[in-house]
Amino acid sequence: MTLSGSVTALARGDTIDVGFERAPNAGGDGSLGTDSIFYVGSIAKQFVAACVAFLERDGAIDLEDPISRYVPGLPGWGDRVSIRHLVHHTGGVRERQRSGPGVPVDGVPAWGNADLLDELRRVAELDFEPGSRYGYSNRGYLLLAEIVAAASGETLPGLARERIFEPLGMTDTFFRADESRLPDRAVRGHFEAEDGGVYEEPARFHAVGAGGLWTTVADLATWSANFDDDRLTGGWLPERLTTRGTLDDGTPIHYAWGLSVRTHRGLPIVSHGGNFPGWESKMVRFPTERTTVIVLANREDLDVSASAFLLAEETLADRLDHGAPHADETFDGTRGAGR
Repeated sequence: MTLSGSVTALARGDTIDVGFERAPNAGGDGSLGTDSIFYVGSIAKQFVAACVAFLERDGAIDLEDPISRYVPGLPGWGDRVSIRHLVHHTGGVRERQRSGPGVPVDGVPAWGNADLLDELRRVAELDFEPGSRYGYSNRGYLLLAEIVAAASGETLPGLARERIFEPLGMTDTFFRADESRLPDRAVRGHFEAEDGGVYEEPARFHAVGAGGLWTTVADLATWSANFDDDRLTGGWLPERLTTRGTLDDGTPIHYAWGLSVRTHRGLPIVSHGGNFPGWESKMVRFPTERTTVIVLANREDLDVSASAFLLAEETLADRLDHGAPHADETFDGTRGAGR
């Protein structure tokens, strides 16, 4: 079993400070570092949204297009849900039921996009009328990955590599859409199975869209720095990704383009987290302070969100209003907004 724990990065301007934590009673060999490659779950969504934004700017898609135009075989609701609805989680696409026993001892099954789409095509109804409310939907971003592929003629992994990762030098970041061999520096997650034991996650799961991204704290710090000094589009992309969505009646919501835009102790933040059996991640950027906290863990019992905000409060103590609400309380009253 490989080492489990977490890697934390504090990026301030051009300076990156990194810390490491070994999980209590964690077994395993080796070490974790800035070049350790982690699975980061839903942190992937901002990169999916960036690909959607590029395609919109290229004229390949219109945000008001019905998703059925790009994803064949959906039930009738595919004609009522738009690309915009999926980006901002206002489409009402029903999530998978998570009741029943936990993860089997041999890990998450080897599901890919085709498997999850087959399941989704059997979902007859939406949770709510598209555009009427916010409701976080991993399946919505699975559909966005398919839309990116259909509209661009490339896979999501290929487009993200071409338009984002390679130009920024994020050489350890990739979407994994098949059961290809992982790099030697890719660590393995450690999950609690249905029998109560902790096991090493075999990383057979390879769906992309809702997640599917492998990366390092160093590469995520590079991505964060691009929000301050955009080398891809001269400022257009960061502005687009941090523009909050609205409901169809114009009501603003906290969720932008794969990112949550709100406040923490009086300062604006842009953030997202991720979790998956064996993995936890959190990335919080304070744009006015040019400060980002990134915490990646390959174990489930480390509260990475609490760790990220604690480090931010220690670092920005003289800039925060400690009487102002915590980020967890600034979701504008939307439902299911814990990302």
